[in-house]
Amino acid sequence: MKLTPHVLTVFAAFFRQMRCHRLYTAINVMGLALGLATCLTFGLIARYEFTFDQWLHGASGIYRLDAVNVQDGRASEIADAPFRVYDALKAAFPEITHATRIRPDNISIITADDVRSSNALYVDPDFFETLPYPLVRGDAASALSAPNSIVLSEERARTYFHTINVIGQKLTVDHDGRKAELIVTGVLSHVPGNVTLQPDMLIPIDSAMLASPAFLQWGIEGGYVFCRLHAPSDAKRLQGAMVRFSLDHVPPQVREAGELRDWRLRPLPSLHFLDGTLEVSSASRNSVIILGLIGLLALLSAIINTINLSTARGLLRAREVAMRKTLGATRGDLIIQFMGEAILLAVCAAIPALALIEIAIPTINALGGWDVTIPYDLLIPALLVLVILVGMVAGTYPAFWLSTYQPAQVLAASRMATMGRLGAVVRLGLVVIQFGFAIGLSVSSVVILRQSVFVRDMDRGFDRNGLLFIPFIDNIGTPTAQRALMDAFRNVPGVTTVSSFYTMPGDFGFSAADYFSPLNAPDQRPRLEWQDVGRDYFRLFGLHLIAGRLFDDAHGEDDQQRGKGIHSVVIDASSARALGYTTPQAALGQTIRKHTDRAPWHVIGIVNDVRLNSARSAPLPSIYFYSSMPYRFSSAGVRFENRPEHDVEANLRTIWQSRAPDLAFSALLASDLLSHDYRGDERRGELLAIGAGVAIFIALMGMYALASFTVARRMLEVGIRKTLGATTARVLGLLLGQFLKPVLGAGLIGCTLAWVVMRNWLSGFDARIPLSPLYFAAVFAAALLVAALTVLFQTLNVARAEPARALRAE
Repeated sequence: MKLTPHVLTVFAAFFRQMRCHRLYTAINVMGLALGLATCLTFGLIARYEFTFDQWLHGASGIYRLDAVNVQDGRASEIADAPFRVYDALKAAFPEITHATRIRPDNISIITADDVRSSNALYVDPDFFETLPYPLVRGDAASALSAPNSIVLSEERARTYFHTINVIGQKLTVDHDGRKAELIVTGVLSHVPGNVTLQPDMLIPIDSAMLASPAFLQWGIEGGYVFCRLHAPSDAKRLQGAMVRFSLDHVPPQVREAGELRDWRLRPLPSLHFLDGTLEVSSASRNSVIILGLIGLLALLSAIINTINLSTARGLLRAREVAMRKTLGATRGDLIIQFMGEAILLAVCAAIPALALIEIAIPTINALGGWDVTIPYDLLIPALLVLVILVGMVAGTYPAFWLSTYQPAQVLAASRMATMGRLGAVVRLGLVVIQFGFAIGLSVSSVVILRQSVFVRDMDRGFDRNGLLFIPFIDNIGTPTAQRALMDAFRNVPGVTTVSSFYTMPGDFGFSAADYFSPLNAPDQRPRLEWQDVGRDYFRLFGLHLIAGRLFDDAHGEDDQQRGKGIHSVVIDASSARALGYTTPQAALGQTIRKHTDRAPWHVIGIVNDVRLNSARSAPLPSIYFYSSMPYRFSSAGVRFENRPEHDVEANLRTIWQSRAPDLAFSALLASDLLSHDYRGDERRGELLAIGAGVAIFIALMGMYALASFTVARRMLEVGIRKTLGATTARVLGLLLGQFLKPVLGAGLIGCTLAWVVMRNWLSGFDARIPLSPLYFAAVFAAALLVAALTVLFQTLNVARAEPARALRAE
């Protein structure tokens, strides 16, 4: 292909600039490479998040049915639904072509070598018609038709059989104490990370489940209900008919209790961000948008560098422009040349940008918990388009400005051409934008990380050290067997306390709440979270008695399992206030009633408040009931000291396996459970810190190059000032002040924006740090210091130079 003279001129000029101005070229290429890599990396993350569930064929026609409850006059949507709705829904709406119930559960897989715990989804035979997960082995149409069938993920197939060719293999499982031998009828294809449901194994719902309360009662949410419609347009009509459907099918007593009032049909692709608002572990749309904006702003910062340095260096090319115009070049020729140089600069940055993306993606995946892959068939075209756009944006202003020089004015002048006051203002404004973005991002990352540390270390009202949990011990068998198990745990060396209870830290385990009212004030009806606890529960968690006494076996009325009558309860300080008592002592001896069964309870003690839930939501006041035998859905807690955690866990595992050899043992540290409350924000803070670091580095590179050029142009001015008596310190202060003024303005803008954004973000927490001015002052001071150090070397050399060096040529 023959190159035109225009193209040859562009290449010749570009390579001449590279050879003659290596520092200028290197800084531009490094800045653009960092900007492109940051933009595309965060863009891949945004694409990953915004394409959730699109991998499933026909995802737009799949809907989840969410239940809407009413409590305290407020409607709340939950991701679960009562399974009783399943048959009624299919019968009432012919628009529903397929539907399935999904019940997540934990089962034990029994092999010849050991017993392992695994997550399973119990589903209806219509599962694959509703949610078309592809299979690499087996037939989706018949895979779940037999009651003793099981479909495995690729990972589970390789774990248990070391191959995916497992059709017809048998797997022994134990669920709720019921052992069954299942036959593998299918193996799922690899499911990408950005799919909401990640099945390890699929098992048909059995007859025992169908007879359980979770499948028979309208007031119990058993799990998820998904349906597929003829067309997405049917969803609007179905949603409008849901109130009538609820009136026709949900029993009046359930509706009146506020347990179930309405339904919401939610499209599958919307669930990823929707669940983040329903207090389900999921992503925040705003967080993803912010990451995308950070990528774009990092690229903008790199473009600003190129524009600033191009205009600054362009002043040195005024004579080149004048000579080319004198020799016949038009303004259009010059615009093409300078635009071409900018595009070639961006092309040079593309190769290191790709390398940086390759390096960054694994680190970002590990940091954010993503499974982002690099789709080169999409990335390369996107990079090429972005390179051209970046080159055009970065080259437009310098190209149009440089091409305006008039040959006569430039060639007649004895000194270098300048852009005048307008050019200085433009460069100043661009530097302010650069540093404003970097400072605002830095402040935000500091605040988020400080909030994460606060949530991690805050006093939750209980002692989290040396605390181990064994979830759902009711799988062991009878309450007598469970109590014997805990007695055996008490004999483990280092174990000081063992007890049963409902809710573990981090909202794990079982939880329940109801309305309670004082006997003498029935209109006072706060909603309290209730816990069935065993002996030594308060000692296990290290709770403090404020007034009254705690449960003990010497008082028969404490144990709710000992016949009828008025039993005892312990409440926390928040419950006492919610029930209308001015002091904890005033609540002692009072009788309260539970809303659902009107049973009376006698308050015998008040303990301190405990936060087991997330720092984002206010904890419900708690009320404690005592059961000498572990209640259904109970977990066990073990407090130990003076022994390593893994030694204690090994002893507990041995005891468990001797009593329940077919059940997998699971132990969880309190600190690990609580980490779920802050780890997500900690990761977000770290990602923001990475973005801030990139932005600051790009801005400092630009300032360094700009300082090199500016101080060279002011050599004559410095020589005259020193001849007239100016000291080195005064000249140094003058030059540093020129470079730090835009950083001061940027700090004001960046800190203001960060204050607005972080104030709004912190308002989403019930327990939060104050938005201290120290965070802003520290980042602002650090930015000034780093900027000063960046330009100090060049300015100090000029300030210390002898006047004769600058004036000898004049």
